[in-house]
Amino acid sequence: MSFTQQVVEELHTVPIGKSCCQKSFLCGLLFACQKEGDNKIYKAFFYRKEDAQRAAELIDQRFSTGGRTELEASTRGGHRGWRISFSSKALMNIFRDIDDREGSLDDMIGFRCEECKRAFLRGVFISCAAINSPQSGYHLEFSAYGEARADLLEKLLGESICEPKRIVRKNKIGLYYKSNSEISDILYYLKASKAGLDIANSFIEKDIRNIENRATNCVTSNISRTVDATRKYIEAINFLIEREKLVALGDDLTYTAMLRLENDSASLSELARLHQPPISKSGLNGRLSKILMFAEEVRKSSDN
Repeated sequence: MSFTQQVVEELHTVPIGKSCCQKSFLCGLLFACQKEGDNKIYKAFFYRKEDAQRAAELIDQRFSTGGRTELEASTRGGHRGWRISFSSKALMNIFRDIDDREGSLDDMIGFRCEECKRAFLRGVFISCAAINSPQSGYHLEFSAYGEARADLLEKLLGESICEPKRIVRKNKIGLYYKSNSEISDILYYLKASKAGLDIANSFIEKDIRNIENRATNCVTSNISRTVDATRKYIEAINFLIEREKLVALGDDLTYTAMLRLENDSASLSELARLHQPPISKSGLNGRLSKILMFAEEVRKSSDN
């Protein structure tokens, strides 16, 4: 089951008590409906039979025309689904007003409370939205047919939750979000709390993995630098031994050079503590730098 289907199933469990909210939810389910023929009938397509049945039941309850709203198997874009037809004048007037931009969704649908807006957007999500699994990335998109419906939906989303971004896709307009926090806010607003928590938990898990990866990369980088530095010191010391110049460093530097050779895997802090008496890390750095400088001087004089 896709993550979109999981969210849809959770939204179907949200109870809708008030009559005004039921009407709003139905209008959301039918938000992608389109006129057919002589405009005396509208048809809505659903990929899931359960969604089509829910819409048909609400049409019969709220806008009964004396007959039962029928479902018929259909295809769209090569995908099988279910289509319902309705000819209720009251319902058709709502969508004619929407397509003609005759006011706001609040007025055209008749939102009477904040729950009406939530119910409407839940219906729109069920019929017109897709959301990525949080493991594959954050993307939630509502599809709207026509500029009028896209503009009205964009305005409602912006007022109720947060402004979406817009993209034109062939015969429809996408209103989308790519921020995990915005997507979580939308799901919580629609009362899909479990799905919203899945998004939040996914982000936390990814953030923890990123922190661990950065820490691992940092440690690896530090180890690499330490190994390179140690190799540089050992090469310089071996060069001085080959040229029989090591004793020219003096007792302290010769002592440090031999400790470095004998403990080639020790860190600077460990090497500093191995000195008798122990010296500071900065003091050890100073001695090693002098060894490198002396080796470079010997190399230059040898070349000349």
